[in-house]
Amino acid sequence: MTWNIWRGGCEDGETIGPDRVVELIRESGADVVAMQETYGSGERISEALGFHFAPRGTNVSILSRYPIVEDLSVHEEFMCVGALIELPDSSCVAVYSIWLPYSAEIWEAGTRDVSRPETMFAACQASHESLTAMHAAIEARLADAKYDNVPVVIAGDFNSMSHLDYGEAGWDQYHAVIDWPTSRILTHHGFVDTYRACNPHIDRTRDSTWTPRFPEQEQDRIDFIYVKATQWGATSSRVLRDHAVQFPSDHAAVVTTLGRSSNEPRGGSDDGTSIRAVSYNIKHGYGMDGTIDLDRTAKVLRDLKPDFVGLQEVDLGAARSGQRNQVNDLAQGLSMHPAFGSFMEFQGGRYGMAILSRHPIVNVTRLSLPDGNEPRIALIVEARLPEGGTVLVVNVHFDWVEDDAYRFRQANVLAEYLRTVTQPFILLGDFNDESGSRTLALFEDLATEIKKPAARRFTFPSNQPAREIDFIWCAPGTAWISGNTTVVAEAMASDHRPIVTDLVLRSPD
Repeated sequence: MTWNIWRGGCEDGETIGPDRVVELIRESGADVVAMQETYGSGERISEALGFHFAPRGTNVSILSRYPIVEDLSVHEEFMCVGALIELPDSSCVAVYSIWLPYSAEIWEAGTRDVSRPETMFAACQASHESLTAMHAAIEARLADAKYDNVPVVIAGDFNSMSHLDYGEAGWDQYHAVIDWPTSRILTHHGFVDTYRACNPHIDRTRDSTWTPRFPEQEQDRIDFIYVKATQWGATSSRVLRDHAVQFPSDHAAVVTTLGRSSNEPRGGSDDGTSIRAVSYNIKHGYGMDGTIDLDRTAKVLRDLKPDFVGLQEVDLGAARSGQRNQVNDLAQGLSMHPAFGSFMEFQGGRYGMAILSRHPIVNVTRLSLPDGNEPRIALIVEARLPEGGTVLVVNVHFDWVEDDAYRFRQANVLAEYLRTVTQPFILLGDFNDESGSRTLALFEDLATEIKKPAARRFTFPSNQPAREIDFIWCAPGTAWISGNTTVVAEAMASDHRPIVTDLVLRSPD
């Protein structure tokens, strides 16, 4: 658990407040608590729970059911306490409870202007600077070889929001796309945001940790539990904000269950990580029967059991598709992580493309391409695999007009970008061009085309397929092993048929 208990939990009384804190911790089943604003209540709370207690200064502390065997603290005592905790099987975990400062108040009504993200960035500048220094100090503290296999948990009150919430997939809820720099620090260094890993569907009301006591203020997720460990994974995570009488803090608590995982690749491959990739132009759920049925689209995808899906022609809040956030809804139905990139504003919402990922998303990049008949982008997602490495998934939908000049220019820009990529990547999408075209030729030296069965390679139109315009590529060729590839015989849900391919990303030497 991580929990800022607000002035020692004493806002509602010196006795009743901490008693409620104890009650909620006990009911949560937490084994370890990263606490902020401890302010003199930690000893009493830990004693009532029968926990070990490791304070540092007045603010941050760690409470643990299990023995604390070493002080790992770094940085300023008001902001950071660290402890090595010994588990019942004699293994250990390094836990840090942190509190980050903020530069300006942006919670109260009237203090936030989403049309000027630079003012919001400025408010969180202090948290970014502090976490940058803190993480560097933690890395240095744990640099000794004896900590090599020790899982690291960093949890606390970050006083900043997350780029994983404020991407375009959450635009209908946050009404802003903001690349919060503070949340990027730990994900960039291999940590996983455990709450978002377990709750990929973006729901601002459910997700928010600030603030159960002041519902009139801006509601945001600012309390986090991050973990870095190849042998551990988050199996569940939830926000705790309710009490039968009065919740004792202005911050909700976050409770994550961490468990050991075998991390065996799907399909049991000895060569590396098995990945199933799908490319599907869903035509905003508009089927060949003239009806929009996103549930039908979801069923097609669910039956394929994908790890990554590149979707083209996706609506978010558009009138024609009932104002639905199609990417977030599909992600919820498939228990996958959503990423969206818009081409343009459309019918009161946005129109573009999406990527769904079974694995936690680290980063989303929207690469602008030259305009054609419509504006175009490439959507690029970096996802973290169970073994700890990352892979890029690149989704495209080039211009569809007969003259190939537009899409050739678009493909050129993307090809130039891909030449700078050093990570393994999967390139997929609706290329609106066929084998032998100059558009596809641009990628032949950059990636390996995943070949479809020759007799069943056509993807458009879905009811009588006669053209092959949807493709999947991977690179570098030495990193991948290709398996079965199929054009799915789905003739109703869209005017395109989906492609599914099984790949293995080789384990690094």
